[in-house]
Amino acid sequence: MRRANGTGSIVKLPGARRRPWAVRVPCRTQRGRVRQKYLAYFAKAADAQAALDEWCRTHAAPEAEPMDLTLQQIYDLWSGREYPRMGPASAASHRASWGRVGVLAGKKMRRITLDDWQAIIDQDESSGLSQSSINNDKSLMSALSRFAMQRDIILKDYTQFVKVPAVGAKARKGVLTDLQLHKLEQMAADGVPWADTVIILCYTGFRISEFLELTRFAYHADGDYLQGGKKTAAGRDRIVPVHPHIRGYLSDWLAKGGDYIICGKDGRRLSVSFYRARFAELMAQIGAEGATPHWCRHTFATRCHQYGVDELAAKRMLGHADKDITEHYTHTDLDYLRQELQKVA
Repeated sequence: MRRANGTGSIVKLPGARRRPWAVRVPCRTQRGRVRQKYLAYFAKAADAQAALDEWCRTHAAPEAEPMDLTLQQIYDLWSGREYPRMGPASAASHRASWGRVGVLAGKKMRRITLDDWQAIIDQDESSGLSQSSINNDKSLMSALSRFAMQRDIILKDYTQFVKVPAVGAKARKGVLTDLQLHKLEQMAADGVPWADTVIILCYTGFRISEFLELTRFAYHADGDYLQGGKKTAAGRDRIVPVHPHIRGYLSDWLAKGGDYIICGKDGRRLSVSFYRARFAELMAQIGAEGATPHWCRHTFATRCHQYGVDELAAKRMLGHADKDITEHYTHTDLDYLRQELQKVA
């Protein structure tokens, strides 16, 4: 008989073991996710069952009455239903918001007031969060409240009365100038670490996370192109031809034989935080203090426009959605993209 959720399980491990019967019980990680952990191992199934029964008696919480559910329990129920239906970017955005909204996690849902919700938004504003982050927090609050209302746990959605401030727009993303790119090329020629990676970014338009996740298999030698990307349906696994200007840089990185194209000495993937720090050091040397890796994506888009690259081709390489873009790329598309990209000096 299938056991109820949250009451653990008993599994028989494969192979010849002295204690093959394992007891697994649920536990919550620091990020609030439920994972199974092994509690103990036994020679007999009866002993494992006795241990699991004892754990349930002392640890497993009884099923809560709907009116007693906390915000944490509402979030667990809601996220377990909704996250599998979302794209990874949307789920990540909600998880980030839960890190702030979850300050009320232990409070009963029906006891949360308008002032409780508003205090979170006010704290967001005081902390200098962006407009999008504040809006995301309000969106999560509303989603959890609707979920609770639909189940008669609360009678009124107070989040509809929460006032969201108008936060000033973030500083406009910039682009690297031709002179700054020339300085980076000279630095790369002189062997300055990481300078070549900035140039590759400026000729591919990848987001920094996409760039660092390119494995050695992302480069297709038969067609001389990179394939990668995420975040949106249009941007996922998109094709970007290798511009002649960066072919040498790319070959040098591939020759390192790492699991990822841009990698550490051990061949493994670099963290975004590590790369941002190296990037900032390079920007200080070329007079572009304050620039971020995302400037390279804007640089790519700007140069495509300056050199007359067809707008549809630029959108495809950047991963922007367009009604004229078909579901999958073909080799005819590759020739078209390569022809357009080579217009960029």
